[in-house]
Amino acid sequence: MLALLYVLFAASSKPEGTGYASFAKGDMARLVVLDEPPPRPDIVLKDASGAETTLAAFEGEVILVNLWATWCAPCMEEMPTLGALQRQFEGRGFRVVPISADSAGEAPRAQEKLAELSGGSLPFLIDPSRAILFAAQARGMPTSVLYDRQGREIARVTGEADWSGPDAVALIEHALAEQ
Repeated sequence: MLALLYVLFAASSKPEGTGYASFAKGDMARLVVLDEPPPRPDIVLKDASGAETTLAAFEGEVILVNLWATWCAPCMEEMPTLGALQRQFEGRGFRVVPISADSAGEAPRAQEKLAELSGGSLPFLIDPSRAILFAAQARGMPTSVLYDRQGREIARVTGEADWSGPDAVALIEHALAEQ
C-alpha cells in the first residue's frame, strides 16, 4: 500500500513541462512544438501595394505568422486578438505577420477586412497561390507559427486562439526573452 501511495504522489508532483511545450495551456492549449519543424517558407508574398517580399524580410524579429482567409470564420474571429497582441508588443522586436490565402481577386476585400478586424495594426500580405500553406505544412486554418529571430520555428497553433490573453502574452514574452 505504501508503495502505491509513493507512485501516485511521485506521478502527481512532477513539475510542468519545460520549454515551449509548457505554454500549451489555457488559451494556448492547441500549441504544439514539432520535433522536426519545416523550414521557414521562402514563398514570395505581395504586400498591400503589390510589392513582393518574403518572410526573410522579418529576420531579426520574433514573428507570429498567421495563415488566414476571409472565407475562414475562425480566422476572422481571432484576428482582433492578433491586432491586440501586435499593439501590446509594438516596438519590442516582435511582429504579427498575417498572410492571406485569399485569391488575387479577393485581395482588396481581404485587405479591408484585415484593417477593420485588427484596428489597422497589422500589415497586409497575401499569397493567392496558397503555396505557403503547403510550405508551412499547415494542417488547417487558421494556423499560427511562431518563429525566432533567426527564422526557426518555435511552436505553432492550428485553429482559433485568443492571442490577446495572458497565456499568449506569456508565450511571446518568453520568446523575446530567449533571444
